[in-house]
Amino acid sequence: MANSSTPPLRIATFGMGQHARKLLEMAFAGPGKGSYILVDEVTAEAGILDLDGPGWEKLWKDYKSRFPRRPTLIISIRTHAFADAWVIPKPVKLDALLATLEKLRASCRHRGEASMSPPQQPANPPPGVGGSKSLQESPSVMPGNAVPQRFTLDAAEAMEKRTAHEYCGDAPDRDVTDPLQLEKVYYDPGRYLQGHLHRALAKTQATSGVCIKSGWGEITLLPGSSQAMLKLSDKQLRPLCVVPLVEADVEINILNPQEVERQRAQLPSLTSWQLLQPLLWKVALWTSRGRIPRGVPLDCPVYLKHWPNVTRLLLTPHAMRIAALWTTQPHSLLDTVAILQIPQRYVFAFFSAVYSLGLVELKQTPTPIRERMPSNLKSRQKSILGRILSRLRRVSQSL
Repeated sequence: MANSSTPPLRIATFGMGQHARKLLEMAFAGPGKGSYILVDEVTAEAGILDLDGPGWEKLWKDYKSRFPRRPTLIISIRTHAFADAWVIPKPVKLDALLATLEKLRASCRHRGEASMSPPQQPANPPPGVGGSKSLQESPSVMPGNAVPQRFTLDAAEAMEKRTAHEYCGDAPDRDVTDPLQLEKVYYDPGRYLQGHLHRALAKTQATSGVCIKSGWGEITLLPGSSQAMLKLSDKQLRPLCVVPLVEADVEINILNPQEVERQRAQLPSLTSWQLLQPLLWKVALWTSRGRIPRGVPLDCPVYLKHWPNVTRLLLTPHAMRIAALWTTQPHSLLDTVAILQIPQRYVFAFFSAVYSLGLVELKQTPTPIRERMPSNLKSRQKSILGRILSRLRRVSQSL
C-alpha cells in the first residue's frame, strides 16, 4: 500500500477483457487503493496484458518491441510462454494479483526513473497487430492537459441497468418471515433448462459426452474438455432458461468416446463452442433472476471454496464484494444482505451462479431468521421505544 510520500505506480493495460478489467478495478479501488493508477501507454511505468484472446502472440511481440525494458504482468493460461515477465495463471485470484502487483511496483521503484524513457516504436509496425485499440491508436505523446484517471469502486461494480435486470431481475427485497413472500425467494432449477443440463452432466463420465435435443435446438456437452456446443444463439438461449420445460420433450443421449473425439475434431472449425463453466453460470443467472434454488436455507453460513474465474464469467453487481466476504468468513445469505447493505436479488443471483458450479459450501450452523437484522435497525428500534417510554413517564407524572 502506498503512503502519502510514495506516488502511485502508473500502469497501462493491453488486450484486457471485460472481466479481467473488473478484477483490476476492484484491486485498484480496494486493497490497492492509492498504490496504482491507470494511465496511457506512453507515460506508464509498467504494463498489464491479458494474453488469452485472438492474436495474443502478435500483441505480445509488438508490446516487447515497443517496451523492451518495461516491467510487465501477464494474465494467461499459457504460464510458460513468456519470458522476463510475471505471469498469473487463470483463474486469477485476488490475493495472487495483489501480491504480484506489489512485486511489479517494487521492481519499478528499484529501476527509478529509467522506465520513464520514451518507448521504442517499431519502424514499420504490422497492420492490425494485437486487437488492442490502445496499441493501434495511442498518441505518441500525452497531451499536456491530460490527467490520469483513477479507478473507482463504482466503476468496478457498475453494470448497465439492462444487464443487471437481465441477470438479477428487479424483484424487491422480501420479508422472509412472511410465508407468502418467502415462497417468492425460491425457484426449482429442475423444471428448467438448468436442471436438464445438470442431469445430463451427471450421466456422463470423463471420457464421454452428452447431447441434449428438443424442438428448440441441440446442446452438446463435453465435460472432459470443459466444452459445450450450442446450435442456438444466446438470444435464443435466454428465453429457454425462463420457461419451464416438459421433461418428456427433452432427449438426452450419451456420446461414446469415439463420438466425443469426432466432436472435438470440429473444435477449430466451429464458432458455436463455449466453455462449459461460463455456459452453466449464465444459464443459472438467467434462470434464477435474483432467486435461489429451492431447499437452500437462508440462515446457513455460506463458504466460498474458491474464487470463480472472474476473467471468464459475467460479474453481477457487487459480486466481488460478496465473494470476498464469503472467502474471508462464512456468512448466511441474509447476513450478507445486511452487512453489505445491498438488495437481496444481487446476493441471491450470485449465490445461484456459484452454487451451480459447486463453488460454495453451506455450514450447518444456522441463526434464527427472526433474530437477524442490521445493528443500525436494532438501535433505531431501541431509540423509538425509549422515546415512547419517556413520553409515557412524563404524561403519568403530570396526572
